[in-house]
Amino acid sequence: MTRLLPSTHMGLKVCGWLAAGALAASTLVAQSPATRIRTEISSTAASPLKGSLHPLAQAQFDTGRLSGETRLGGISIVFSRSAAQQADLEALIAAQQNPSSPLYHQWLTPDQFAARFGMAQADLNKVQTWLQQQGFAIDSVARSRNMIRFSGTTGQVEQAFQTQMHTYTVAGQKHFAPSTELKIPSSLVGVVAAVGNLNDFRLRPMIQTSRKVQVRPAFTSSVSGSVFFAPGDIKTAYDMTPLISAGLDGTGQSIVVVGQTSIQNADIENFENAAVLPVKDPTPVLVPGSGNPEAFAGDQGESDLDVEWSGAIAPGAEIVFVYTGSATNFGVFDSLEYAVDSKIGNIISASYGACEADITATQATALDSVLQQAIAQGQSVMAASGDE
Repeated sequence: MTRLLPSTHMGLKVCGWLAAGALAASTLVAQSPATRIRTEISSTAASPLKGSLHPLAQAQFDTGRLSGETRLGGISIVFSRSAAQQADLEALIAAQQNPSSPLYHQWLTPDQFAARFGMAQADLNKVQTWLQQQGFAIDSVARSRNMIRFSGTTGQVEQAFQTQMHTYTVAGQKHFAPSTELKIPSSLVGVVAAVGNLNDFRLRPMIQTSRKVQVRPAFTSSVSGSVFFAPGDIKTAYDMTPLISAGLDGTGQSIVVVGQTSIQNADIENFENAAVLPVKDPTPVLVPGSGNPEAFAGDQGESDLDVEWSGAIAPGAEIVFVYTGSATNFGVFDSLEYAVDSKIGNIISASYGACEADITATQATALDSVLQQAIAQGQSVMAASGDE
């Protein structure tokens, strides 16, 4: 649209545009993070990592010591942001959501996020050197520069983080986890937010927590009176048909469904055929380092459901299924983190959760950090509700 303005105002308007553009550009330009690790990283002086003991790693469930030769891959050391970085990020997020700001919807790329809110390279190098001194192998460094993944034996974990790895039987299922709070070198206090993937207490799909779902051959029962919604019913109930008819069907959007199991495309295709929908398989993305594709019975139904209904409600959208493999110390949180760190998709759907009392405080802190990164990158994260 061309707009004519009096010449005296045109100059002011152009200057305003230039000033706003310059502000947006300067605000988005990467700033080199300051180094935060001031002293040598040494295990001789260690401090507790508060909130790192899993709530279910209790003596009443303890079934003994885990073999020190057990190998664990994908262990993560997650870094916090400095106070200045956190304040900067919160101000940026507020500006990105303010229609009056020149930064409105000016989303960051993962690399821009890393350069501004990640760790200084010198600090990453120091932590990697310390991990290697403990005998660990470095697997990868997150694109956001706020996490390092590494591998090693449980014996090396016990020595580096001054704990013991035990097995636990909870509700008839065997798990492993550290038996005490972790300890980290004192020089990393305030820098390290969490050490993850040291246990296999995985989050559960919310639909599984309250009841078991029995598959029935009909969408609506004329016998019991129970109602089962097909995609057409949902579109009618939420008055979505006019939107879809107007072209608002998800075209140009990408929806990421995060999970912790592999799925079969045949299941998705059967749903689409039964619901008279276009047959379109999701794009699978296996989180690197999480093992080989493997189906987990308690998770497969949830992921099928999420993929099927995302495509049913937004038939024009690309559906991407990001999932973890056979390594059970990985889970849906790692899928979410990978989707954000790689900026896969602009909408992320997660149907997993837990009571806050059933996860570690450090895990919750790490999750908050990932969600803030998603916001700054323009990714909307949706969590399932109503399943209970």
